[in-house]
Parts: sequence; C-alpha cells; structure tokens
Amino acid sequence: MHIVNSFEELKKVVGYSFKYDKNKSKIVGLLFAQPDSFTQDEILKKVDYYNNRSKETIDFFCVGHQPQMFEPNLPVVTIVDGENWTFNSKTFNQLRIQTEEVTNWEYSGSVELVLFNAYLEDSNDKVKLDFSDAISIDLVQAKNEELINSVSEIFERIFKIAETITTDNPTKEMSIKLIGNTGKKSFVNILFNLLPEVIRKDTKKIYLYGTSNYDK
Repeated sequence: MHIVNSFEELKKVVGYSFKYDKNKSKIVGLLFAQPDSFTQDEILKKVDYYNNRSKETIDFFCVGHQPQMFEPNLPVVTIVDGENWTFNSKTFNQLRIQTEEVTNWEYSGSVELVLFNAYLEDSNDKVKLDFSDAISIDLVQAKNEELINSVSEIFERIFKIAETITTDNPTKEMSIKLIGNTGKKSFVNILFNLLPEVIRKDTKKIYLYGTSNYDK
C-alpha cells in the first residue's frame, strides 16, 4: 500500500505503477474508511491479503492509513507486510477535501470505495485522473441491504475483473461485469412477476455498480 496526501502524489504513484503495466489505462480505487468496527472487521483484518492480492491489476489507496513510523503516537489499526500501520484523520480529511474540490463526489461519512480511470497520456507521460465514469460503492449500505455478503466478496470480484480488463475505459467495463448476471436476473424476475422486494434488490444492485459522472 502507498501513502497519498494529495492528488499530485496520487498521480505520481499511479504514474510509477504504469511503468510495470503494458496498458495505458487502469482503475484506481480510493477507499474512504475510518477505523470503526465495520472497517476493522470487514477490511483491516484482511488488508494485508488485499494488498498482496491486488498487485499490479488495480491500485487501491486506503485514505488516511500509513506506517506507524510517520506518526509513532497514533494507535496501530492494522499490519501490512509485517509493518504496523495507523490511521491519520488529518491525512484522511486532506484527501477527502481535495477529492470533493476537484470532483462532484461527496463523502457520506460511511465506508466508501470510489473507482475511477487513470490514463497515461502519450504526449508527456503524465497521468490523467478521469471521474467521468466512476463507481462509488457505499460498502456499509450494500451489506446492510444484503446486496453483498461481505466486503471480501466484492473486493475479490473487483480484483478478478481487473485482471481481465480489455478496453480503454476500464471502470465502465468493470461496472458492466459487476452488474453481469444481476441485470439478467432482474429481467427474468420482472418477466415472471416475482415478489416486488426481489425486484427491488436486483434493481439496487444494478444501481450500486453503475457508473456516475463525477467530473467537474
């Protein structure tokens, strides 16, 4: 995992990862997760696995989380590659504010994963962050409404799909593949007049994984 305090740092880290990627487009994920009980149980207990599982397929950034060496007085919230990590609320809010300033996305206060495209521009080898087809998933709401069984489940799906991305709009492709059979099931449910709550759940899943334009 990498530490980022600003969009300029984010671009630098993503630009570095492009050196090991044959593609010139990739998905970047900003995970806004304060270290509450949900984050601890669903994310931090497995963050070392997520860090090693994602590898070069997708860049996830756990906003506000950093090695303890940067702020020795902060409590340890997780361990990554054998190193103690803490949560810095100042760093968290710096990137939250900047994300809200440069996009139309707004943080709800929940645990949110924002997926968006990053492009390596041919003319100057600079990284462009594109929020025109972004996916914002409220992980707490998704689990409470039984749209996902666990964060591990949706993360694993995201990692697997990221390994097979073939288009130059990876988040749009991710959205379509996440919806996948859900859309087919919704259509079948409507055809056979199944219970309204079943239809509503499938419709919510389509909405959950759909893209939004957060560009300013």
